Amino acid sequence: MAKKEIKEIELNEFQLRNIDILTHLYVHNAVDDEVVEKLRKSELDYFTLLNKYKLLEQKVNIDEKTNLLKFKKDYLTEIIKTASRIYFGSETQSFTISFVRFDIDDFSVFNNKYGHDAGDEVLVKIASIIRDRSRPTDYVIRFGGEEFDVILPSTTIDGAIKYLDSIFEIINDARIPYNGQELKVTVSAGVSSIHYTFNEKRIVEETIEELFKRLQSEADNALYEAKYMGKNRYCVYSEDKKTEYIKIRKIYTK
Repeated sequence: MAKKEIKEIELNEFQLRNIDILTHLYVHNAVDDEVVEKLRKSELDYFTLLNKYKLLEQKVNIDEKTNLLKFKKDYLTEIIKTASRIYFGSETQSFTISFVRFDIDDFSVFNNKYGHDAGDEVLVKIASIIRDRSRPTDYVIRFGGEEFDVILPSTTIDGAIKYLDSIFEIINDARIPYNGQELKVTVSAGVSSIHYTFNEKRIVEETIEELFKRLQSEADNALYEAKYMGKNRYCVYSEDKKTEYIKIRKIYTK
């Protein structure tokens, strides 16, 4: 007969404390069914509350309209902390992360023409296209209004470009049915990238948050360039265009 595999179970602090209480009562010959039942109920209440907290936390972090993540400043920190468990101490300690910022073109004009209900349909449709073309490990975020951000862990600029090409192809073919009409929109996007090296055991959250700000700023500059060049396209951030980005932002925001 084959032996059954015994799985190790890791007990949390709450469970260990209950075991201590039972051990103490047992040593003093004070254990009875009522005590055991109360401890069992307290553990059940604990895990019920814990599950409710997790569900609430997930709900708080999800945008109700698009079902995308809400923006948080520590997403990049979460990604790098997770990656550090794999990359730190290995031969390849460089971790590439790409970042994309999408913006629906002329969205305020669209809302004025068709109304905000139609605008909501567009937001949901574009969000679903971006989410469906993203991997489970990607962070797809509603940054605000008609802007969407995507963090692409372990993705080079070339990988981000392939990702963008597939999304733009789908959006350009998409039609949104609304009140007997088939509505169409386009998007523009900017993309940036960083290489993070795991050369220290301690990860400084403030440093990574600054990196995240840099990624956003660079992608935003590339997005403005895409808008300036005629919209319905994406641009890749370039360090060589810093002066141009300043000029483009001034012209475009007039």
